Amino acid sequence: MAVAWNTARGCGMSLSMGQLVGTSGELEQRIAAARRAAARLRPVSVDQRLAVLDRVAAAWLDADSPVRRAAERALPEATGFSPEMIRHGLPTLFAPLRAAAIGTLLDAELGDRRVLDRGDAGSVAARTPLIAHVLAGNIPGLAAAPVLLSLAIKSAVLVKCAAGDTVTPPLVAQSIGAADAELGECVVVADWRGGDHAVDSLAFASADLVVAAGSDAAIAAIAAQVSGPFIGHGHKISFAVIDRESLGDGPAVQTLAHRLAYDVSLWDQQGCLSPQLCYVESGGRVAPRHFAELLADELGQWARELPGRRLSFEERAAVQRFRQEAEWQPGGGGLLASADSADWTISIEPDALFVPTCLNRCIRLKVIDDLSALPAALAPHRRHLEAAGVGLAGARAEALAECLTTCGVHRICALGTMQLPDLSWRPDGRARVAEWVEWLSAGSA
Repeated sequence: MAVAWNTARGCGMSLSMGQLVGTSGELEQRIAAARRAAARLRPVSVDQRLAVLDRVAAAWLDADSPVRRAAERALPEATGFSPEMIRHGLPTLFAPLRAAAIGTLLDAELGDRRVLDRGDAGSVAARTPLIAHVLAGNIPGLAAAPVLLSLAIKSAVLVKCAAGDTVTPPLVAQSIGAADAELGECVVVADWRGGDHAVDSLAFASADLVVAAGSDAAIAAIAAQVSGPFIGHGHKISFAVIDRESLGDGPAVQTLAHRLAYDVSLWDQQGCLSPQLCYVESGGRVAPRHFAELLADELGQWARELPGRRLSFEERAAVQRFRQEAEWQPGGGGLLASADSADWTISIEPDALFVPTCLNRCIRLKVIDDLSALPAALAPHRRHLEAAGVGLAGARAEALAECLTTCGVHRICALGTMQLPDLSWRPDGRARVAEWVEWLSAGSA
């Protein structure tokens, strides 16, 4: 049973270093070694550990560091994202992972980070020896947060690479080893075919907790194989909301269009925080159609600054179908699209129906008379809602934000920041690390 696996030992920044092809038996040995390393390092205080992790994040934020240069060389070809997008996007994933932010998160969710340092039988302690993370592959760099946060709570980590990104997980592991060789030994990065039940069973049985992200079908398939604790993050959709009061001032409306276009363009809508729809309330000084034209101009500008990812034949066909449906829709909608390219598409639709797009900078601009129509439109999709980027300027702003929360939205933020969350964001509305630890009460061994 072949499995490609990576260890942080060696700490080189060449993708070929540290990567071996071995057997499931060798993977089992690496998992056992990672457990031993984590147990050996338990006496190291959480603050000392955070200092190491801060050096890791700093290395990824340094455009001239070996790890950043290696990632920027390899990721465009491996993922299809443009070099410009990789250079711009990678720092947004690592900026929230500095020591101060992680420490604040631990204090907020665990009450006091020092609970992680308690190991005697007469105190309350929190620990999970090994966490297995099954990554989603829609955006490169998604390994960073689960790996660093797992190490912050003193767990060993097994990471299963997603098919869409086999580059950044091993580089993250190697950068940890470069910062601290012993801490690097706590990380195992493996790449095996999804649905290989022999390796799945070995990996999941070896973990004290399995955390997975992916499609609903993928989450269900993994859950069926895990007998122990499991946390699954399935398919999510995000959208934007703009009230009529926000469409009252020309320069302010231009800014809104610029910010929404950035949210749509960053990572080409591949993330769960990317808006696929924007509800625009009519009745403002600036008509929704004019706002759509401003948005089109801004999407064109971002397409020049952050060119889109390399699309497959199927993806290009989906964009073409999206455009045809927009062009022929009943009810007097409309289509705005980049000429001679699939760079961006706006479908202007005079209804509140919540219908996802085919991604790749395709957005539905939903023109509605009143935002009070939102609850009914969102209700059937409650379990899939994640974030709402808002342009709310009127007296109803607070009530509308509360309405979105009631509808099941987990993140409400200003336009232009939808894909730039800090660690206070709780994916799926769940705590980031509090559910990752096992609590040992006084008297436990």
